[in-house]
Amino acid sequence: MNQHKFVVHLQLVADSHELFRWKSCHLRLHKNATLPWLIVIPETTEIEFHDLPTELQTEVTHISQVVSDYFKNELATEKINFAAIGNVVQQLHIHVIGRNHQDPLWPDVVWGRELPRKIYDQKQLKNLVDHLKGLLN
Repeated sequence: MNQHKFVVHLQLVADSHELFRWKSCHLRLHKNATLPWLIVIPETTEIEFHDLPTELQTEVTHISQVVSDYFKNELATEKINFAAIGNVVQQLHIHVIGRNHQDPLWPDVVWGRELPRKIYDQKQLKNLVDHLKGLLN
């Protein structure tokens, strides 16, 4: 039997760091460290969240809740932006973004906006992976 391997869209790969796969979802971190910005990519050919099977919707929601709690409790974000827009990249992906009054784009949207350049180092990425894996398991 020939099974098609799930591949993350090249634009998402270019814009983010691979963190890890949890159950049926890929977790990636936006490359710009100005804002805490995680991207959840469920393994599906569906392009709309509401078209996912209930089990996969629950998985995505659980991941998003854990990430949102982490952003609020550990990174002191005041507001969580949660969106699955997908107008440019049609592969279903959900953005979980921590916002606060001090971020450079507040209160405007982040989509398509220029953020100050700030990068993650390898230690920050490893710490985030370890922390999120611990919270999800």
